[in-house]
Parts: sequence; structure tokens; C-alpha cells
Amino acid sequence: MKPRSSLSQKERSARSKATKLLHDSPFIIGSLVEMANTCGKPNCKCARGDKHKSWCLAVRDQGKRKMLHIPHTLEDEVFQCVNTYRELWKEMETISQANVERITLVKKTVKV
Repeated sequence: MKPRSSLSQKERSARSKATKLLHDSPFIIGSLVEMANTCGKPNCKCARGDKHKSWCLAVRDQGKRKMLHIPHTLEDEVFQCVNTYRELWKEMETISQANVERITLVKKTVKV
């Protein structure tokens, strides 16, 4: 790989942000899904249509999708982990696009 100084400012910035996210913040590859359920008690508000809401984390485990219930006490932490992954993915897309552009330029100058 070439020295960092040969990279564009946009790519250097994306690489720095990605490294910081990887180093400083836990992340989870998954999606958050809001669930609405009934508990089955006949006198509960959910029996009248006002269902109990909770969050689940959709993840892949050995190629299979799993839904993990997120307790209310962990919601903020799990939301942050999923958001960190989204930010990391965005930075990786920026780095990837810069690499595609670099290959395209080199390809134009190289004769086959």
C-alpha cells in the first residue's frame, strides 16, 4: 500500500474514522426490530389492542437469522452498537469507492 499521504483527504478521513470506531466502540452487525405483542391476560391493555412494545435484535448466527429480545435496560447500549456498525459501514463504503476510483485511473493508463 502506498503511504497515507498519497491518499485523498476523503479517504484518509474515512480510514481514520473507521480505525477509531473499531478501536473505541463496540459494534453489532444486525438490525433492530420493534415488536408488538400481547401477553394473554384478559384484562390487560394489550387485549384491547394497545400491544406491549419491545425491541429485538435481528442477527445472523451460522447463516441463520435469529431474533434476540433486548431488555429495556440494554436498549440504549444495543442501539449504540448497531449505530456504530452503520457508521463503520459508511466509512468502509467511502474507502472502497476511493479504491475503485484509483483502480479505474490506473486501468486507463495501463495498456493491455
